[in-house]
Amino acid sequence: MSNKKLEGKVAIITGGASGIGKATACLFAEHGARVLIADIQDELGQEVAASIDSEKCSYFHCDVADEEQVKAMVEWTVQKHGQLDIMFSNAGIIRATKGTSGSTQSVLDLDFVAFDHLFAVNVRGMAACVKHAALAMVERGVRGSIICTASVCASSAGDHDADYFMSKHAVLGLVRSASKQLGQHGIRVNSISPYVVATPLMCNLMGKEAEETEKFFEGLTKLKGVVVKEKHVADAVLFLASGDSEVTASLFSIVCIATQIISIARMSKKLEGKVAIITGGASGLGRATAYLFADHGARILIADIQDELGKQVAASIGSQNCSYIHCDVTDEEQVKSMVEWTVQNYGQLDIMFSNAGIIRSNKSTATNSDQNILDLDLAAFDDLFAVNVRHAVLGLVRSASKQLGAHGIRVNSVSPYVVATPLLCTVSGWEAEAVEKFYAGRTKLKGVVLREKHVADAVLFLASGDSEVVTGHDMVVNAGFLCK
Repeated sequence: MSNKKLEGKVAIITGGASGIGKATACLFAEHGARVLIADIQDELGQEVAASIDSEKCSYFHCDVADEEQVKAMVEWTVQKHGQLDIMFSNAGIIRATKGTSGSTQSVLDLDFVAFDHLFAVNVRGMAACVKHAALAMVERGVRGSIICTASVCASSAGDHDADYFMSKHAVLGLVRSASKQLGQHGIRVNSISPYVVATPLMCNLMGKEAEETEKFFEGLTKLKGVVVKEKHVADAVLFLASGDSEVTASLFSIVCIATQIISIARMSKKLEGKVAIITGGASGLGRATAYLFADHGARILIADIQDELGKQVAASIGSQNCSYIHCDVTDEEQVKSMVEWTVQNYGQLDIMFSNAGIIRSNKSTATNSDQNILDLDLAAFDDLFAVNVRHAVLGLVRSASKQLGAHGIRVNSVSPYVVATPLLCTVSGWEAEAVEKFYAGRTKLKGVVLREKHVADAVLFLASGDSEVVTGHDMVVNAGFLCK
């Protein structure tokens, strides 16, 4: 199987002459895409295109603040290559050069000449790229991918540069709206939100070299021993551009040492030499993940209370790579024994996929409680919380990622939409096909059905070295269900 994720695809990358755009252009080309670099830095853009290969990469001058130039860029791409599959709308600025006052752009000192120029590039330009790429895709029936560069500033506030923070908040609004409106055409729209990366733009702004910039911001993050670089962001964009993210829409991936990212493998085996525990691994998402982890070289311990099923899965994977242990996760002593057994037998533990959970408790004392607020059966409540603590999971992940980052340990979560697992089919009383059909109508992304393998792919990324700068992230795998 080819490791080239974008074979036969055509991509436009705005702001592709330097920084994140340049790194992504090089990565896309490595994965088989034909790339159009669009920028206003003509000399740099032409140098990047030439370094990649004139057969795979072209340069086009485009100021994204001018819709006619954006339209011409898309038309030129389609005319030359016959299609457009991927738009990475990445061009942006941090501070405008057209201000009149040298304002730091605090709210009390906003220079609206600078404000309007920054918004013309960061927001209006982004919208123009999304619009014209989508038009080209819809016209040709392409199930394309559109990715926009936002920022961690899109979910925070600043002491200055209010216009920049506002512009990145606006990008999230654009992505949410576009993903909802374009899902019916099979077009996925997502954004990435990098933490500070020592790009030429950032280094110029700070008046520092790349190494100084990285050192300054490294001290502000929680995860020990890594620095966010352009390649980490490019990996995230590659995932969102490729077929591996076919059910991902309206996702805001934050490439940040304290928060979020998703990416795609560059190696055939991502978990070679690693040891993993998968709770709830006898069926459903856990079983799918166990198989995928084994394919990628991991040694696995499946932990469950479904002994017969668990042993069958372990045997099918192979006794050299997989073992089964009975473990009820509501009993801390059993969990402790499970971990100790793993370390004793394998000498290490690299990955814990804490996946065991239930949808409804079988320990209810009431006969027909559906567990609404007015009818809560607290015996059933306590049993379910003992296993799941589901609404507390995000609080746990956020707290643990902050506290364990000092030890270089990453903590993340996955949040799937409805998957037709054996557990859900049993609760609903429906066959898998009926479950999928019922819930598929409630998602925004046309033509795909969320399955166990999609969730397993997300877990694989978070378990692998490709997510080395990812912690405290809840990865939503939902086919656009939350595009509100």
